[in-house]
Amino acid sequence: AVLTQPQAAAPAAHAGPAPTFVKNWKISDFGPELEAGRAKPNLQRGREAFASSLCTVCHRYGDAGGAIGPDLTSVASRFARRDLLANILEPSKVVSEQYAQTVVTRKDGSRITGRITEDTADHLQLMPSPLAPDFTITIPKADVAGQALSPLSSMPPGLVNLLSKEEILDLLAFLES
Repeated sequence: AVLTQPQAAAPAAHAGPAPTFVKNWKISDFGPELEAGRAKPNLQRGREAFASSLCTVCHRYGDAGGAIGPDLTSVASRFARRDLLANILEPSKVVSEQYAQTVVTRKDGSRITGRITEDTADHLQLMPSPLAPDFTITIPKADVAGQALSPLSSMPPGLVNLLSKEEILDLLAFLES
């Protein structure tokens, strides 16, 4: 009966034109303007870039955003601008153990990657996706051959590849504000 009931139309997720790929950005694409910043950064555009790049899904900034990844409210006090951009462009280069996922290898050779949410004498429970925290997988300890921290960040690379260089610089300025 639930499946046959009419559903309300979902609100549009994006009001403007569909975003398009700009460039697979590398740190070398940013010259002196990275160190100097923009003469007049557009902090509102930086805030919009933070949202459109999906940063708010996992990262908190001020009183808004998610709690899956590090809180970025005072990130400028912990990282220089170049290091901050490097972490955005290459999220798996340095993965804090606090946010690392675990790769569990079963005795049959299969692997499951996720955050361990429960570790008992009998089983491991993993959350494979930080975006679906209610979905977990329980693995009996008798089926576990090994486990290790994943070298890959749960933050996918390329999130800023839809932004222009100016938008990325404004994003950095917003994070530093």
